[in-house]
Amino acid sequence: MAIAYSGGTQNQTELEQIQQELYAESFTIREGLVEVNEGHKTGTDVYESSVTVSQAAHSTGAVSATGDIVQNANKTSVSLVKYQYSDTMDEAALKGTRFERSIKRGAFNHISDEWDQKVLIQVAPAIGEDVENMLWNGATSAQQTAIAALTPGAAQGSVSAGAQTLVAAMPTNLVNSFPATIIYNASNAKATPGAGLGDYVKVLSIATVTSATIAAEYAKMYGAAPSKVVNSKAEKAEIYAPIGDMQLIKIANNAVGAAQQVNFLVEGDTISYNGLKINFVPLVGFRIIAIPSYLKILMDLTSDEASLNIGQMANGAQQRYIKNVQELTTWVTGQKYITLYGG
Repeated sequence: MAIAYSGGTQNQTELEQIQQELYAESFTIREGLVEVNEGHKTGTDVYESSVTVSQAAHSTGAVSATGDIVQNANKTSVSLVKYQYSDTMDEAALKGTRFERSIKRGAFNHISDEWDQKVLIQVAPAIGEDVENMLWNGATSAQQTAIAALTPGAAQGSVSAGAQTLVAAMPTNLVNSFPATIIYNASNAKATPGAGLGDYVKVLSIATVTSATIAAEYAKMYGAAPSKVVNSKAEKAEIYAPIGDMQLIKIANNAVGAAQQVNFLVEGDTISYNGLKINFVPLVGFRIIAIPSYLKILMDLTSDEASLNIGQMANGAQQRYIKNVQELTTWVTGQKYITLYGG
């Protein structure tokens, strides 16, 4: 049952306020930290295009097929994953507690308004926190198996053994997180189309990130990122980092002594590195530099994350059901321009 009450049922005086759980903010979808694309029910076709040109000596003759201007377009069909959060609620567990006082008179009545206002209200933020974690840390069992089967290597163009370890330790979810999708996907726009290793840029020779090393590790990541990305004027690249990096950055910036260096720009709640905004998300071990629109959440409707369907159980049962249904997946485009620290 969805209601679990413990602590006895004897009514005495009590504190009016019920101390609530602290839930992590769900920023990624709500604030659009990546591109959120709505309107998809079961799947969608993702198109990528590119043009390459070659110059040649001038000719006054008729234009012929030279192959000097090559226009490319690729389509990849991406399936969405439908999942739910659901349970039943039996308010009989609230009899003899403070919540009984808000149940309307009448033996058939069983709904506690106070429970709904002070406890049930926490379901939506709890779901939001779970979805936020899923987007940045986790993989399907099939994805974990596929990544484990890749041949690891230290050089560019191969997955690192460290990345395989991080993916193996991820929660097994119904939806692949961004790192899992970056490492392994079936895009037809890759250098080698179809299921396999992603075309991401790997940061070589990484080390443990602490307050003493974080500046050096960010320098490695920034230096590895393609110059067209970090210097893009059309759309600014951004950094996606573990939430704990915020504390390490502030400790590093406030170090006392001759070694003190201000490597990160801290302006209120906004922190940047060499002009790139840092978004602190529930990544574990991985860090990403990318143009935000290259990281995509494909979904049915953004409001699904916070929508709860609550109703009476059928056939006179004195319980209620609660259900939230969502449909989404993560996807990446322009993969050769995505830098994955830890990959």
